[in-house]
Amino acid sequence: MTRDWHNDWYLHLRTAGPRMSDKQLEATARLATVLLCGEQSAVRIFAAEVRRGRAPAKALNALHAIEQDEHLHESALLDYCEYLPKLEDLHALKRHAQRFFAKLGRIEDMARHFGQISHLDSVVCRIMWHIERSAIDKASPLRLIATQIKKDEARHVAVSRRYAASLGLTSGRRGEDGIQVAERMVEMLGPLADSFEAVGVDSDRLFANIQKSKLP
Repeated sequence: MTRDWHNDWYLHLRTAGPRMSDKQLEATARLATVLLCGEQSAVRIFAAEVRRGRAPAKALNALHAIEQDEHLHESALLDYCEYLPKLEDLHALKRHAQRFFAKLGRIEDMARHFGQISHLDSVVCRIMWHIERSAIDKASPLRLIATQIKKDEARHVAVSRRYAASLGLTSGRRGEDGIQVAERMVEMLGPLADSFEAVGVDSDRLFANIQKSKLP
């Protein structure tokens, strides 16, 4: 897919539908709710940094490109949620995820902040890698969007890491923060273990893989 992949993906979603069992639809509704919170948080963070305008032109363009990517991810997940069941526990899951991302965003050291973002993006890559290899139909829009998000977030990891370093983040500090981010992500995602299992993702293996993303 190219950077304007969203229109083609949305047409496929409208034509094919989610292509899942009822149990998988319920699980995906929970997963998508939490992932959407992450994408919305990313949109706000990168949009704010672009508005500050303090980065060199090249870095500013890269940050703006990430903001645009995150907008597309957000839009796709919102579109997808329209096809998913409205479960009673979604509001609680949403609040749980929002508190998690808000807490991470309270750090005042912007170098550390973007270092943490690079770790979060690495975690998202690992989650999408597992969804790509799940029991969901290969033509499912969820697997297709997982592939696109994984590709984009891999690029975001590199940009955020370079930007954090340009702001003065050391590799040692980044490594220490990465341990905390990975541990907190596993804790935040813990209540979704059954949902991952329902779509054919081994949650124990996924959480172990997330722990690997703490390495600098």
